[in-house]
Amino acid sequence: MHKLLNFFSFPTAIFGLILASSGLLGINSSKIEIHSNINNSNQINKLYSEKEIVLKGPPVSEVLSEKIIVKIRSKPLNPKIILNIENNNHINVNSYLADNDFDYLSSDKREFVKSVLPIIINKNQSILLTREFLKELKIKLQTFKTLDNNEVEKLNKLAINYNIKFSNKHKLDVINNLLLNVDIIPNSIALAQAAIESGWGKSRFATEYNALFGEYTYDQNQGVIPLERELGATHLIKSFNSYDGSVSSYFANINSHQAYKEFRELRNIMRNKNNFTNINLLLTKLNSYAEDNKYIETLNLVIQKNNFNKFDSKIISY
Repeated sequence: MHKLLNFFSFPTAIFGLILASSGLLGINSSKIEIHSNINNSNQINKLYSEKEIVLKGPPVSEVLSEKIIVKIRSKPLNPKIILNIENNNHINVNSYLADNDFDYLSSDKREFVKSVLPIIINKNQSILLTREFLKELKIKLQTFKTLDNNEVEKLNKLAINYNIKFSNKHKLDVINNLLLNVDIIPNSIALAQAAIESGWGKSRFATEYNALFGEYTYDQNQGVIPLERELGATHLIKSFNSYDGSVSSYFANINSHQAYKEFRELRNIMRNKNNFTNINLLLTKLNSYAEDNKYIETLNLVIQKNNFNKFDSKIISY
């Protein structure tokens, strides 16, 4: 992500590592601890309402006064995980979301899911349309070796939105990098994270500020101070005018932040094999979302106990 400056002296390099390990690179920590005896969603709601999300700090340039740059090396995906994904040659069958799809939920959960799920589904459908546009550009570029100015402008705008470098890069490389980032987040995963982070829509941040995912911001004009923020902390919880804004911000975060690079790489393998059936594999790549080592277990629990997997094949009509 960044280049290590090779002209620093050894003591300065050590100091840079100390800064990185001390959390000054934008990595926050959650104090919430999940015990192994969690057995119902009420306990989950209480534990995770208004929970803070890590890795939402300001850019490194805003934090480091000594301009020490640390290169973060990402590990390759475990080959054993890849072997668990089989090729699927069948056409995926989708069905339209209907009112009776929510009948099995309790009244409070039903109200939350009916409000948030359509927004998530709509976002995923929009992303798939963008993927089709990128694939069409790729075919045109491979065929005619060029794009018109309007297409180049749209491509560059997408690159900016998805944190992809495009200056002095071949357009085909930009498209391939974008296709890695521009893809769905399974409905069940996004819905479960929204339920956990907002206490099923009952947290203060959700009810007053439409914040479903507890994202950090350092912009005074975009956030609200947490009630129990630690002394010396400067982060805010990002606020929104509507649930739509919160969902869009969450998708942008997962689809562009360096912390979720492995999530996107694994998702790309699933895309190439046309197989998104085992979302548990994707969940393991969201452990950066919270410092709590039980977070993935909790996500699994919420999805399973509320049968959220049934929503992964749902679409909505425009």
